[in-house]
Amino acid sequence: MPILSDEQLVALLAESRITAISVDTSIFDQKRLQLNSASMQALAGLKDRPFDFLLSGTVAKEVLTHLEKAAAEALQSAKKSIGKALFAFETNQPEREALLAQISGGRTPLEASIQRWDKYIKDTGCEVLNDTDLVSMATIFDGYFSGEPPFGSGRKKAEFPDSLALNALERVAVERNIGILVISKDGDWKEFCEKSSRLYLVPEIERALSLITNAPLGLRTTISTWLQEGEDSLVELQSDISAEVERLEFTANAHPTHGEVELSTWAGELKSLEWPGEDEIDFIELPETGDKEMLRVVVSLPLNLMVKVPVELSFSIWDSVDKESLGMGGRMIEVDEELEVRTTVTLDVHCFGTEDEEVVFVESELDSLYHEIELGEVDVYDLQDLFDVNEED
Repeated sequence: MPILSDEQLVALLAESRITAISVDTSIFDQKRLQLNSASMQALAGLKDRPFDFLLSGTVAKEVLTHLEKAAAEALQSAKKSIGKALFAFETNQPEREALLAQISGGRTPLEASIQRWDKYIKDTGCEVLNDTDLVSMATIFDGYFSGEPPFGSGRKKAEFPDSLALNALERVAVERNIGILVISKDGDWKEFCEKSSRLYLVPEIERALSLITNAPLGLRTTISTWLQEGEDSLVELQSDISAEVERLEFTANAHPTHGEVELSTWAGELKSLEWPGEDEIDFIELPETGDKEMLRVVVSLPLNLMVKVPVELSFSIWDSVDKESLGMGGRMIEVDEELEVRTTVTLDVHCFGTEDEEVVFVESELDSLYHEIELGEVDVYDLQDLFDVNEED
């Protein structure tokens, strides 16, 4: 059926016609495989509700593969960095392999990934479906040859895993007579859900959790007003976000006009932020009790941040005669980087709905830890410096 509005989905949830949630691989990738992020861990709260967290076995295998690849790349990067540091400091002990073993705990990337993934599945109470037992190959190939979503004109084998995953969710929804919230940004998944009477697509996990929690009427307005009016406790939230920005890890990419360039980034500094509108506030956790004296709520807020990031550029050129790299100097630049991130904020709302209503900040956490900066083409010389020198002459 067509993608439903939030109001329509809330009605279906209230009638218990939707009683499960499922997540696509694209969402895990969007969260940079941070299984401990607040939004991904908030799914664990569904264990205390008559609501199921289902995961296609195909998606589970894809996520595990992505976790293993990320772990292998991280280990390789650590190996290179540690080797360079030991060489630079002429350090013999501890040896690189000993340091790497300490980092990995003696586990291979696959072993570490399986351990992380199994813990996540257990913590969230997730049920991983056996897709191949649920879906026949005839169903997959019929969809392929007829061009049904997720297949289409010009699309080949890349859609077979999506077809298996989606048909497995559809089969379970029919067998259990339930509706499933499907969280995905994938256009093929959207097309499939539009034709399904059991799968309801929502592109953001935070919005899906907010629909499930269904915050009391007026609470969204209370939080929005607090964000816009600059209460004293809002200053604490701003300060917390600023401190978290300083802990973000930035990497920079650039293309030198001559030779090579090495880039080093320093801690970012928050210059400004833009708070979300009322309809963008997502409640991902609410207390089970209706105590109006004090409600502890967890909200997810999309933020637009302007961050100043110092980047050090070190230029060099390869001397083919002496077979060595020759330094050409460098400089420090400051980049104003615009970031679209989410922060998860825990708040205490005292005396909700009364004249004494008060919102108190408890803690916050940015969902993103790493960001890449694209500098484009860079030159060993700062052209503005050259212009300034010419003007002085």
